[in-house]
Amino acid sequence: MKLLLLNLCALFVTPACAMMSDTIILNAGKNSKIIFYGKSPQDLKNLEMLDLNKIIKDLNERQTASDSASRQLVKLDERGYLIPSLSEMKTSRKDRYLANTFLNFYVGKGNDRGRYIFFQPPPTLLGHPTARLTNEVILQNKLSVHLTVVHDMKIIDNVKYTLAFRYGLGVGFNLHRYVHWTLLQSVNEDDPAEIVRRSRDLIRRENIKAGQSDFSAFQSHIQFAPKLSIRNAKGQSTFFFSTGIRLNYNRFFENVDPEAYSNGISVNSSRGVISNTRGPVISGGGYSVYSKKSTFSPSYLTEAGYKWIGLFVSLYPTDVILTTKSMDTDRPGSGFIKDKKGKIGYISFGIKLGR
Repeated sequence: MKLLLLNLCALFVTPACAMMSDTIILNAGKNSKIIFYGKSPQDLKNLEMLDLNKIIKDLNERQTASDSASRQLVKLDERGYLIPSLSEMKTSRKDRYLANTFLNFYVGKGNDRGRYIFFQPPPTLLGHPTARLTNEVILQNKLSVHLTVVHDMKIIDNVKYTLAFRYGLGVGFNLHRYVHWTLLQSVNEDDPAEIVRRSRDLIRRENIKAGQSDFSAFQSHIQFAPKLSIRNAKGQSTFFFSTGIRLNYNRFFENVDPEAYSNGISVNSSRGVISNTRGPVISGGGYSVYSKKSTFSPSYLTEAGYKWIGLFVSLYPTDVILTTKSMDTDRPGSGFIKDKKGKIGYISFGIKLGR
């Protein structure tokens, strides 16, 4: 395109233009002209530094968008219409890459997704036709902190919006908590106090006790996501939306029963007994629940915001798998189920700082 314009300029320049060194008129068809004007011959010489293809393309896009505009104004310092020199092009690759690389900080918390029922006795054990007693375990995310370096590889970049493929690496810390509770449902208003007393007696006889609460996880991840950014009149990115996936590697540190420390013997260590266990998370009636946590796990991340501040929602679908094991003789019909498996996870949400 540039070569074509220069050839057309040489062929169709008028004699008057030859006498006026500060003006060039290019006949671009029967009804169109392109006029280059400068105060000196050097000003016209500087036209060689312009990317005419980009200028004409942007003018056409603006004209199409505005429909009724009869004149368009181009400012060379806004949109990078100057063609860089060879040395500038070598360094600009790195500069352009860094210009589209961002550091993002996430902080938030989460709540449960999915429940694990450890104990559910039949109504006959409570002496009530409809009473439903359950002892359940859920998973909460008390704190989530992540730091991620991402790069936006632009796919579509025009005046109104930018569509990019975002990828990056990050590290983080999650504080999880097992929440144990007992629910009593489907009881008539006339006799709740008596059924509550029977429920407490049954739980006491089965000696149901929670064994674990908080545990921590250090996490590293790879992130992939398309990102849509809206541009304002100055060409700056404003509102953005992104949704994608993270592939996580988790290193878990579990809290254990204090008896594991008091009964253990520390050998050649001044730090005491360091114990790492998979359970029991909860136990009772000759049964115990043990956990299996996913060292490698996916999570789904959605972000939305304005400029450098936004909100995020992260879904961890299968963070922990729980299994009930019998420590003694199996007791069918007792409310415990041997070899029962279930998945519990959480949804995390919070604030994101960064582009």
